[in-house]
Amino acid sequence: MALTRTQWNTLMNKLPRSERTTYEEYLKSIETPAFTPDPQDVRNPVTGLTPAQVAAQQALSEAVTAGAKLGIETKPNVATAGNVPTVTVTKVPTPKNVYKGSGTTGDPLTLDGVPFTGTYSGRNYNNGVLVVSNNNNRSGVNYSGSGTTGDPLLLNGTKFNGVLGGVTYINGIAQSKGDSTSLTATDIESKARRTAQQDFKAALGELGLADLADEVDRMIKLDYTVSQIKMELPKSESYKLRFPGMETLRAAGRAINEATYISNEKGYLQTLRAYGLDTNVLGSRSALGTYIANEVSPREFEERVNLASTRVNENPEVVETFKSFYPEADKSGIITYLLNPKAGMAVIKKQVRTSEIGAAAASAGFARDLMGISNIETLLPAVGETAYAGLRTEFQRARQLANAQRRLAQIEGQSYSDLEAIGAVVGDDAAKALASERRAARETARFSARSGITGASLGSQAQV
Repeated sequence: MALTRTQWNTLMNKLPRSERTTYEEYLKSIETPAFTPDPQDVRNPVTGLTPAQVAAQQALSEAVTAGAKLGIETKPNVATAGNVPTVTVTKVPTPKNVYKGSGTTGDPLTLDGVPFTGTYSGRNYNNGVLVVSNNNNRSGVNYSGSGTTGDPLLLNGTKFNGVLGGVTYINGIAQSKGDSTSLTATDIESKARRTAQQDFKAALGELGLADLADEVDRMIKLDYTVSQIKMELPKSESYKLRFPGMETLRAAGRAINEATYISNEKGYLQTLRAYGLDTNVLGSRSALGTYIANEVSPREFEERVNLASTRVNENPEVVETFKSFYPEADKSGIITYLLNPKAGMAVIKKQVRTSEIGAAAASAGFARDLMGISNIETLLPAVGETAYAGLRTEFQRARQLANAQRRLAQIEGQSYSDLEAIGAVVGDDAAKALASERRAARETARFSARSGITGASLGSQAQV
């Protein structure tokens, strides 16, 4: 039998270094292969376990975890060192038909951990929430609904407040244990009232009437009938603040309903936003009330905004002319002035057109005081709907005519006014236009006479 490595090394340590050989050379000399242990038999130097034992313990742990999920109790039998651990599996029955919960929305009834739907202890449950639907339990008392937000418990058609079947309901909604514990009848009534008030205010808010919620609630507490509320509400300060234009309409016998009033408000605000105007000032509740009190339709309001924002405000020279012609507009702001419903639409249009004509004349070099409001108004029929850019072109032509005709008039010892040129070109004044043409013709004739060139002379020259 070959020596072990330990025996060989002990032997070699007794010999001089020069005579020592390796263990492998020794084995080769006696033709014996080196001993290679099986990896599965190599123990971990720390745990003292072989790989096979480690794998067995891991499998044991996984079996215990999986068994617990399936309701199986596992009892491991830990082996002594050198053996693979084993496990004994015992089926432990899981409890069935375990009901838990009170049947409220916050604490639903569960069967084995799942929200229960069906009948339990004589009561019906839907997804764990108690369903009360008993039309014959007491004479004249009818319950319906599941007690949820979407399907509240109703008593004779009214949301139920109180305790039924051990469950507390407020406005038909089943309360969780935390909400319903030790609630007295007074607590339930108080909370129900607060919830009803919140729902009521939310409903009025959706209609644009949130400002009236407190006043209506006060009248309800005073046991006002619906007819009394309708009659007394418009007299309240809250109503007058919410609908400032309504009182004027009523006094004029032209009252509208609240829905129409709110619809007009929305139309005005939509127009202001579309033109990028300040809704805080121009769209304040009092401003909107003024438009409505003066029966300005949303369509007319949009026309006014278009005049103010597009035709006036976008042209600085028109703005300045407007201010000089109508100083009162400069005090309140041109847009506010043009939106003022107390000024009729016809007046507003005339003022805007007058300012555009005055600005166009000034841009062509005509004196601003020359084109006063009275002179401009004479041009309105001829100008019509000509755009502002077209007006400027017309006045440029009038400027050219005025320069030429003034020179010709001086030759003839006459005077010539810029107004004549404006009347001839912009005002389509036929008489003024004809006078200018004749003056030009006379100048042409005088020029021909001075040069000696006539039709007869040209003809005689041609015969030579």
